[in-house]
Amino acid sequence: MFNATVSAEQTVAKLMTHPLRPFSYQQDGMITGFAVDIVNAIMQNAHIEAQIEMYPFNRGFQQLKSQSNTALFVIAKRPEREQHMKWVGPIITSGVYFYKKRSANITLSRLDDLKRLQNVGVVLDNADHTYLNSQGFTNLSTDSDQLQSLKMLSYGRIDVAPMSELVMPFLAQAANIDLNTIERTPIKLYDSTLYIAFSGDTSDEVIARWQQAFDELKTSGHYQTIFDQYFDKEIKLLATK
Repeated sequence: MFNATVSAEQTVAKLMTHPLRPFSYQQDGMITGFAVDIVNAIMQNAHIEAQIEMYPFNRGFQQLKSQSNTALFVIAKRPEREQHMKWVGPIITSGVYFYKKRSANITLSRLDDLKRLQNVGVVLDNADHTYLNSQGFTNLSTDSDQLQSLKMLSYGRIDVAPMSELVMPFLAQAANIDLNTIERTPIKLYDSTLYIAFSGDTSDEVIARWQQAFDELKTSGHYQTIFDQYFDKEIKLLATK
């Protein structure tokens, strides 16, 4: 545990998140969620004060890439991003699968099958979008966040959308969509490991402070306590499927 408050140059000037239940979302005018609780606990451990701001993922990501002394969470650590940013975590890992409307008359078994569909929904500039672009997909339909992607899937305006198996039930609840109307396909995009990403010019000292505070959060058991508040019931549900 750190015993002294860090100086201004050892903190981030801008700390951002984006809407992604249950990791970060707005409720009663407050920014809350699993990742928000984790980041607040990290800052408490490290005696750091910073205000969390929420933006659509694309806007936050562009600021992370173009502005000094910024951080964005949660964000997948992908090969095309690793060299340009600095990372603290991992915060959580989960499988990303493609989901379709249960009533849709489409049969899918492998990733290339998706190329014959009319519309594959993705969040603009997120890891799924970048990866599928790199795989030659030309039928991608972009949304501002995954909640909107799920709504578009439910409306039948897109054929499939990739989503974390942990995130999916929370999104359905937020969108007032019956989970039984949505079906997970056998196509797994990848395991998504989510971090706090810092702009590439962030000092190694700052990264070390954040990482140490996060590590202490895990060894103390506080991370698990926060995790169980959000995921314990859902993890058990997924394990029985």
